[in-house]
Amino acid sequence: MKQQLKVSLSKREMSVLELVAEGHTSEKIARLLSISKSTVQTHRRNMLYKTGFTNTHQLVGWGYKTGLLKWE
Repeated sequence: MKQQLKVSLSKREMSVLELVAEGHTSEKIARLLSISKSTVQTHRRNMLYKTGFTNTHQLVGWGYKTGLLKWE
């Protein structure tokens, strides 16, 4: 995993990442954030591009490992 990765996620991307980590689908995230499902998918795709990961499982793991995401 890319531990030393320096990536800047937008506030909205962080919101999406937090909800992905909670297990929500893109459709549910869209409803919760009052945005379209396609916008959620774009945020997910952009986060994968920025980090170089190939799936959201890696992205969420990285989020916890780097402290961007916290266990509650």
